[in-house]
Amino acid sequence: MLRRKLTESLTARIFLITALILLCAGAITFGLIAWATPSTYTAVVNEDLTRQVDALANALTDTELEDCGPLLDDFIRVSGAVAMLVGPDGQIADTGSQLAVQTIYEDDSIIMAESQFTTVEGGDTALAWPAEEDTAVGAVTFAASGQATVTTEVYFAGQEDPYTLYVTPRVEVENLAVRALVQMAPWLLLALLAFSLLCAFVYSRYITRPIVRLSGIAGKMAELDFHWTCDERRRDEIGTLGRSLDELARRLDAALTELEAANHALRGEVERERELDRRRMAFFNAASHELKTPVTILKGQLSGMLEGVGVYRDRDKYLLRSLQTTGRMEDLIGEMLAISRMETGPAAVKQEQVDLAALMEGQLTLNRELLEQRGQRLASALTPGVTITGDAALLGRAVGNLLSNASLYSPEGAEIRVWCGFQDGFPALAVENTGARIQEEALPRLFEAFYRAEGSRSRATGGSGLGLYLVKMILDRHGAVCKIENTGDGVRAVVRFPASVQPVDFADRL
Repeated sequence: MLRRKLTESLTARIFLITALILLCAGAITFGLIAWATPSTYTAVVNEDLTRQVDALANALTDTELEDCGPLLDDFIRVSGAVAMLVGPDGQIADTGSQLAVQTIYEDDSIIMAESQFTTVEGGDTALAWPAEEDTAVGAVTFAASGQATVTTEVYFAGQEDPYTLYVTPRVEVENLAVRALVQMAPWLLLALLAFSLLCAFVYSRYITRPIVRLSGIAGKMAELDFHWTCDERRRDEIGTLGRSLDELARRLDAALTELEAANHALRGEVERERELDRRRMAFFNAASHELKTPVTILKGQLSGMLEGVGVYRDRDKYLLRSLQTTGRMEDLIGEMLAISRMETGPAAVKQEQVDLAALMEGQLTLNRELLEQRGQRLASALTPGVTITGDAALLGRAVGNLLSNASLYSPEGAEIRVWCGFQDGFPALAVENTGARIQEEALPRLFEAFYRAEGSRSRATGGSGLGLYLVKMILDRHGAVCKIENTGDGVRAVVRFPASVQPVDFADRL
């Protein structure tokens, strides 16, 4: 588990490495201090003692031998060292000092009169003297292991021959500082461990926190999630990396948004092309079916008349019917050609001012004979001055199709009502035929190519099923909308155009 944690976590690795480095650095520092303390301490003590001995020698130069005892005592008290003054004859000088090494007398006889110099293990110089039997004075060594005796010549006032001053510091073999460090070692190690862990924790968090955050951001970018900001305020390389990731995310988000928009538009274009192809295929299938029936009828009539079979011997009668069938085919082909040109060509729509009342009046004149033949009444309410922008020829064909549909799909004696004016501030026209009705489920499909509703809209009327489809195409190109609805006594088609001029009049709707 720990190995896996170290493998997967940068924070854990940096924490462990930092803690080990701090522990090793602390341990090495402690060992160096413990190793260097004895020699450093001895050097400092000897240097300080040499300075004090030089000062004592200068002071003794102005002092007579008999009066140097107090100076020696003061020196020994201050320095804590062992001092001995040896005369030119090699005998310990009697200085009257209470602390320095002196010649010992008993019953006016000398117990210790001569000093001896020996060399002890380690190369240190030792000064010792033998003790007589039954005395309490033993051998005194002036040089302990690791300590050097300071030796200097001293000239007293009134003395020509120099005296030799031996001074040895009283330092134990095992340095007290080292002993104190050894005793404090466990506590120092515990403190060092706690300090190392704390520093490693803070350091690892400081170093790896932005890296971990950047790693999380990179993971989000891998999942194409760019709705975030790093907001890195550091001025080092990590801060630069964070700001670069912010810029990269913004650019990728913008590019991805543009790509998605382009892809969406492309899908829309593909869907529209598919729908257009589907509609074209359906249109041609329906056109083939519509043309097949009159062609079959026309072929049968012509064959019967040529062969003089049965009723077809009356050629005048069936020639008239053949002519009517040919007319239906001509009308159908004309509408198909018009639709084809509007669907495939650029079909630039003329932009001219069209008086809606004059346009409808002209179409009523063209269809007045049809209304009279069917014994239908016309009621019109046309508001003059209602102008729209568009192609007068195309709009006239659309209005003519609405009027012919209203007449063809109404019974004899029905009333055809025509109106134009403003509806809710928009130019509009309406054509209503009485005595007819369309099933509600058929209303949304009336503008489909070759669609016929049941009932009054049957093949017996001779309709091609393309009239309203052509009307819708023309009105779409003019930004107009057409709605067909059932009324209380008939069917009404209402066309509303986009506003081109401010309304100057408002006529009541029929």
